[in-house]
Amino acid sequence: MIFSKKAYIAYISTLILLILLSYFTLDLRVAHYFVANAKTYEPIGDFISIFGESHWYIGTAILGFLFFKFYKKNELYQQRFLFLLYINLFSGIISLVLKQLFGRIRPWGLRDGNDDYGFLLFQNWDMSFIEKMKYHFTTLADAPTTYSSFPSGHTTTVFTAFTYLVILFPKYLYLWLSLAIVLSCSRLLANDHFVSDILAGIMIGTISTMFIYSKLRRKI
Repeated sequence: MIFSKKAYIAYISTLILLILLSYFTLDLRVAHYFVANAKTYEPIGDFISIFGESHWYIGTAILGFLFFKFYKKNELYQQRFLFLLYINLFSGIISLVLKQLFGRIRPWGLRDGNDDYGFLLFQNWDMSFIEKMKYHFTTLADAPTTYSSFPSGHTTTVFTAFTYLVILFPKYLYLWLSLAIVLSCSRLLANDHFVSDILAGIMIGTISTMFIYSKLRRKI
């Protein structure tokens, strides 16, 4: 499952294009719909989203490694669980850094007839660089959850796990893909993310996992 550089470039370029198209054409339409119907969809989205939280996968990785390290010794399975740990930590850190960098307000900014939409990073160009950075990080400090929409951390985790499962169990590709799509789309239902946030999470989850896999593939 190691692809050529051209394949990676094409994949990343396609997703970046889809992210841009979604931002300008789709994000607001979808978000407005789910915000307007929050009573119907939000409880469903919140419940499904539980299974996209990274601690489940990190915890499984640690327990699996310890089990095959000390109880039922198996070097191959040790490495596979370590791989699961590494990819979740790596993709998670990338996601967190990008959230802080972009500072995108969540769909919550559209509630109650408001029209708050966009990225802190691309606002306030009338300010000096120092003022802009001060405003950026002060806003993030005051409302860290509100301005952490891009990329979707849950989707990053889900597609990290998806890529992991496809690498080890490619026979069940369509099952893994179906689960990943359902879990990722739950973030739209929960009013926590825009479509472009989901697409960004897909890109980070898959590419970061393939990067780590390229370094560890002989061991796993």
